[in-house]
Amino acid sequence: MSSIPKISTQDIRHWVDGQSFQRGQQYFRDGAVLDHRRRGMKLKALCEGSLPSPYRVEADFDSQGITAAHCSCPVGASGRCKHVAALLLAWEHYPEEFTELQDIDASLERRSKAELIALVKQILRQEPELETLLETPLPVKGKRRTPMDPETYRRQAAAAFRLNGYEWGAQSDTAQRLEAIAAIGDGFAEQHDYGSAASVYGAISEVVLEHYESSLDEDGELAAVIDASASGLGRCLAGEKTDAATRQSILRAMFAIYSFDVDSGGIGLGEDVPEQILELASPEERRMVASWTREALPKADGKDHDWQRRAYGAFWLELERDSLDDQAFLRISRETGRVEDVVDRLLGLGRLDEAVQEARGVRDYEMIRLADLFVRHRRGTLADGLMRERSETSQDVRVLDWLKEYYKGRGQETPALELAEKAFRMRPGLKGYKDLRQLAQKLGLWGPLREALIAFLKETDHTDTLTRVYLDEGEIDHALESIKAKRVSGHGYSYGYPGYGLGLEVAKAAEATRPNRAREIYSQYSEGFISYRGRGNYKEACKLLKKVQALYERLGEKEAWAAYIGSLREKNRTLRALQEELARAGLL
Repeated sequence: MSSIPKISTQDIRHWVDGQSFQRGQQYFRDGAVLDHRRRGMKLKALCEGSLPSPYRVEADFDSQGITAAHCSCPVGASGRCKHVAALLLAWEHYPEEFTELQDIDASLERRSKAELIALVKQILRQEPELETLLETPLPVKGKRRTPMDPETYRRQAAAAFRLNGYEWGAQSDTAQRLEAIAAIGDGFAEQHDYGSAASVYGAISEVVLEHYESSLDEDGELAAVIDASASGLGRCLAGEKTDAATRQSILRAMFAIYSFDVDSGGIGLGEDVPEQILELASPEERRMVASWTREALPKADGKDHDWQRRAYGAFWLELERDSLDDQAFLRISRETGRVEDVVDRLLGLGRLDEAVQEARGVRDYEMIRLADLFVRHRRGTLADGLMRERSETSQDVRVLDWLKEYYKGRGQETPALELAEKAFRMRPGLKGYKDLRQLAQKLGLWGPLREALIAFLKETDHTDTLTRVYLDEGEIDHALESIKAKRVSGHGYSYGYPGYGLGLEVAKAAEATRPNRAREIYSQYSEGFISYRGRGNYKEACKLLKKVQALYERLGEKEAWAAYIGSLREKNRTLRALQEELARAGLL
């Protein structure tokens, strides 16, 4: 008998979410789980679903319970779908229906050569697309081969995409087929046949990259195949010490993964590749990879390739860091748009005028980083001058914020206050207001400045910020008047006031001293939710109506509450879903 442990309904509920469990129960009751099998600590089955062909489902166990699961359905990569739930329910209730299969190795070893040939032929009759496996070199114990022709494995990988197509959910089956091919590479690597292993990993990654943009890899299953191939190539590079040609082909395959990711905007494929190359490549090989990097640089043709050029530039500098003199370093940094590296090196060399000139040519957000760099090099005066100069023309409030913090850090409150006020008027907000208040109070200037700021917020119609200021200072009546002064026509939860969340903040603050106004706000929001229909809106309305009910009862107006909720119910008597939500919330 299998040593798979018994499981309970609670175990299954814990493994899948509530919705998947409920749907899985229905699949189980409908007899959708077919071809039950168990081998060692794994359960397998087919589960009929929405497609003509059933999904392949499996679950792994240890002595404590479920450890992993997988389904070939579009959402089955996590192993927590309704089909997995159905499989687990079948094991819980009818474990005797699972046919116990012998270990694969043992099952194959007991068959004669003639039987094995017949078995292979039978498999090919049922799965004719597997015929190409007959020409696939496989790792055999005790037999080391010369590096295999990667074309064989490229055909295998291409077939995985051809057979499964590119529809949503197909990538799961494709990834499984690719992982099976990668297992061949793992077998070669275990025998220290790194050339053959690299041929497998390189072929897989090449084919996946060719198809990646046309595949809907929302769950990252194909990305995981690329990452696994990159890791395998890294292991081969570490293991293959002597064959220069093999090492070069490995580096080429790794660089192809890296450059695809960079050219795609940095989507996270093979993120460890640059570090692996820097660690494992010889100095001569690093120079070779640097030449590939130079060739891969997008041309400076006026198109937006800035990020790619900087990314390649960073790698290029790392590859040749030990052999670059200052002039070469600066040339490469300038060529790839890495102004921060240029300025850093110039400051380190004491070439201050050049550093300032380089900094003047950057965008505002880059200038802020460069200003920090000047400060780290103890050139704060130069940073101050650059940022002051930029603040005269920039509309980026972060430039002013940097200067303000710079002066605050040096105890210069007066210029910091001037900058804080300028930044606040450029982009009003509660944080800026509180910062201004702290600085002005320290200088004894808060009274007149506050009046000027409140007037500014009213004149410029910054109602949200004005309301938040009133709340922060405990002026509840002013906050209530502020939101009342500016009603807007909105959609859904924006109904009635210029901000649902802000309106609720005001209502909550008003509950203690202005309960009638708080009740009014909650009522208007709840009625707004109801007017836009839908069970989700009704649930939100009920949450607010509970607050309305509590305020009526606190004021001793239970009869008024009954009249209000009765009127609301009558007004919306045709909305059955609303009536159900009201009853569920105990409001009727």
